[in-house]
Amino acid sequence: MNISKVSFDKIQSLAYKDVFYQHNSHQLKEFIQFEPTAEGLKDAIKSRLQYPIDRSLLINTLTSQYANLVTSESQYQNIYKLKDENTFTMITAHQPALFGGPAYYFYKIFSVINLSNQLNEQHPNCHFVPVFINGAEDHDFDEIKSVNLFGKTITWDADQSGPVGRFSTLLLDKTLMEMKEILGDSPQANQIFSIFNKAIKNSTSYNDFVLKWVNDFFSEYGVLVFNMDQADLKRAFIPIMEKDIIHKSSESHVQKTQEQLQKFGFKPQAFARDINLFYINGASRERIIFENGLYHINNQDITFTEQEIIDHLHQFPERFSPNVILRPLYQEFILPNIAYIGGGGELAYWLERKSQFAYFGVFYPVLIRRNSVMIITKSIQKLMEKLHLTEEDILLDDDKLITLYLEKNTGHNFHLNNEIEQTSKIFDAISETAKSIDPTLEMTVKGEGHKVAKILEGIESRLKRVLKQKEETNIQQIRTLKNKLFPNHGLQERTDSYLQFLVTDGPELTKTLISNLNPLEKDFLIFYL
Repeated sequence: MNISKVSFDKIQSLAYKDVFYQHNSHQLKEFIQFEPTAEGLKDAIKSRLQYPIDRSLLINTLTSQYANLVTSESQYQNIYKLKDENTFTMITAHQPALFGGPAYYFYKIFSVINLSNQLNEQHPNCHFVPVFINGAEDHDFDEIKSVNLFGKTITWDADQSGPVGRFSTLLLDKTLMEMKEILGDSPQANQIFSIFNKAIKNSTSYNDFVLKWVNDFFSEYGVLVFNMDQADLKRAFIPIMEKDIIHKSSESHVQKTQEQLQKFGFKPQAFARDINLFYINGASRERIIFENGLYHINNQDITFTEQEIIDHLHQFPERFSPNVILRPLYQEFILPNIAYIGGGGELAYWLERKSQFAYFGVFYPVLIRRNSVMIITKSIQKLMEKLHLTEEDILLDDDKLITLYLEKNTGHNFHLNNEIEQTSKIFDAISETAKSIDPTLEMTVKGEGHKVAKILEGIESRLKRVLKQKEETNIQQIRTLKNKLFPNHGLQERTDSYLQFLVTDGPELTKTLISNLNPLEKDFLIFYL
C-alpha cells in the first residue's frame, strides 16, 4: 500500500481555521495551554498531576459498563491501571452515528490508538489509555440516523425522541439487513454483519448497541468505550453544574474568547448561553432557560426557583445534561485526560474554552487535530491512469482539472492569452497616438480595445466548449472520479462509511491505518489500496 502525505493547505475542502490550526498553532498560545506536539504532551503530563480526579468512581463506572462484555487483556489492564495516578487517558469522542456513520468516526479512534501507543513507548513510567466517549446524550437524531455505503444511503426510521443513546433498538435490525444487502455476502461482509447483529441482539438501548459493536471492533487495541450518561458521574459533576446555574459565567468567558479569536479570522463556533444545561424528562431533552428570576424548562410546564433547581440537581443529577459548552469540562473533570483528539470543527470550539476551564478549575488538555484520510481504491487508480491524472491534478477543483485535462490530452492550445496580450499592447499604442492628436479620443480607443479583448475571450470559451464536447465521455469520468474522492465537493471521510473499504480490504486495512495515523504529523494522508 502506498501512502502519500499532502499539506493541509493543498486540500481545498478543509476550512480555513482547520488549516490555520494545523500550521500555525504557535500563534494561538493565548487560547491553548499546550502545543500539539510531543513536547507539549510532555508538559501536559506534568501539569495533569495537579488536577486529581476520583479514580475509584471512574473505575467503578467502567467496571459496571464492561461487566457484560468480553474484555481483552489490554482492556482489563487499562481499567486496572487507571487506579494509578501515573495513568492517563487520551480521548476522542463522537455522536453515536449509525453503524459508525462517516469514515472519520473510525479515523478518530485510529488516531487516538496510535498516539496512546507512542506515548506508552516514550514515557515508560506512565501509562496511557485510549478512550472513545460515545456522545449518548445528544438528541439531534437527524445527525446520526444515516450512513452512506457505496453511494447508497441507509436510514434508521426510529420514531423516538430525547437522548439518542436512550432510544430502544426498535427497527434497527431491519436497517442492518439493508446494510447487509449492500455489503454483499463475502466472508468479510459477513464478519461485519455479525458484529452489528450480535450487538443488536444483546442490547436493550441504542447506547448499549454502540458500546458493544465499537468494543468488538477495538477491544484488541485496548480502547475503552465510555458512556457518560451516568447518574454517579453527574453527581460528581454537580459542583460545576451548580456554579453554571447560579453564576452563569460560561457565557461571558466563551463570548470574550470568541471576540479575541476574530482577529485570526475565526468566527464563533458554539453558542454559549447563560445556562448551558439541558433537562432530561422522559423522552425529552430541553434547554433550561432563566427568565424573570425563575428557571423554566423549554417547551414544558416546569418551573423552578433557584433553590428548587439546586435541590433538584442534587436529588436527580441524571436529569441534567451538559450542552456543547459544558460537555468538554464534564469529560475532563471525570477522566485523567492529557489530550483531546478531534476534527477541525471540534478543535475550533475547544479553542473558545481556555478561560472557561480556568474559571472552573478544570484541566485544559492538549488539543490535537485527528488525522484526515482519503482512500483511493484500485478502480479509481485505474481511472486516474487512463485519464493521465496525477495526485496533484485530482486536488484541483473541477473546472481547473478539466481545463488541465484538455491542455494535456487534446493536442490543441485553445488559450488566447498571448493574442489578448498582444491586442492590448496594440490598442495601448493606438490610444497613445490618438491622445497626441486629440486627448478626448484616448478613452474611446481603450474602450474599443476592451471590446476586442472580450471578443477574444468569448472565442477562447467557444474553443474550450467545443473541445469539452468532443471529450464529453472522459470529462464525465473526471467528474465521477472527483465526486467519489470529494463527494459534493467535501471530504470523502465526511460522507462515505469506512465499512465500504473494510469489506473489500479486510482487517489488515485497519491495522495499516492505525500504524500510520499519527496525529502529531500535520499532513493530510492519501492511501492507495
